[in-house]
Amino acid sequence: MSHSRRLIRLALLSMLFIGGCLAPAPPVSHDAGYLRWPAAPEIARITYLHSLSAPTDLNIRGPLMQRLWRGLSGHQEPPMERPHGVAGDGNGGIYVVNKATRALHLFDPGTDRYQLLPATQTGLRMPIDIAIDASRQRFFVSDAEAGLVRIFARDKGRALGAISHPELKRPTGMAIHPQTAELLVVDTEQATIMRIDLDTLQLKGHIGASGEKEGLFNGPVAVAVGPQGRIHVVDSLNHRIQVFSAAGEFLLAFGSAGMGPGYFSRPKAIGVDSEGNIHVLDTLFDNIQVFDPDGRLLMAYGEPGQAPGQFWLPSGLFIDAHDRIYVADTYNDRVQIFQFLAGGELP
Repeated sequence: MSHSRRLIRLALLSMLFIGGCLAPAPPVSHDAGYLRWPAAPEIARITYLHSLSAPTDLNIRGPLMQRLWRGLSGHQEPPMERPHGVAGDGNGGIYVVNKATRALHLFDPGTDRYQLLPATQTGLRMPIDIAIDASRQRFFVSDAEAGLVRIFARDKGRALGAISHPELKRPTGMAIHPQTAELLVVDTEQATIMRIDLDTLQLKGHIGASGEKEGLFNGPVAVAVGPQGRIHVVDSLNHRIQVFSAAGEFLLAFGSAGMGPGYFSRPKAIGVDSEGNIHVLDTLFDNIQVFDPDGRLLMAYGEPGQAPGQFWLPSGLFIDAHDRIYVADTYNDRVQIFQFLAGGELP
């Protein structure tokens, strides 16, 4: 038998072997009755769906040749490590910032695709947060150490450039404002929110400055836009949440330093559901407190630990248009996904 025929036979045998090893993964469990908050007999408003630490958690297998190569070489995609920022595209896609390795994880179960963008490819030095501009098929990543916001194409993660400005010092949290067509960028060092025009990528203005009075910030770290266009800011070192109109006018503030319900110790991330409820992640509490649009405490979910529904120094929070809640459970090396139950019922 010729050398080439032996190679072909070996390849075919390998394919048959790998085909057996690459049987479809079991479906991801979405048992809505598994964990709910608050507990019965109260009407549940939050339910645990599943966690994500590898493509297989979303039944992403990838192209055939890629699977064959993994089987032949023994190569596996590196696991998620210290996720920090997270965002969902509303269609099942999940984008995760890996602060420890300066990499990006792009999960797209709809196209059966997973991409790992390493730091050597992205040039990221200290990625913090991610924001998806779905209508323009791109996403943004804040790079706190570099003092800029990098731009990537959604299709293959191609670098499209960066947003830089003499006033931009340490970008951290970000959010897309669909009503005003702006990218909101928290500059923690400058204690302000920068408003970037999504069409021109030019600076349009600011919200806030350094201080303790209403409308001013001390170490802001995160921002989220509500269904009515309100802008919600985690004013971390002032231990409060501040809310502004879409035009940037101060509306209200709530919270103060403390260790009990309704207080904040280290608020780190924020999201707003379809009913305008404000979900605030507190890293030191290892939980998420939920407030109504006027800042009144409604409930909390999560607790310290490693089991489903438990957190270990979480860092990121995002709520998509379908009220799915994505939490970067940083030191558990995973993203946990929950569902807000509007009206107490599954959507």
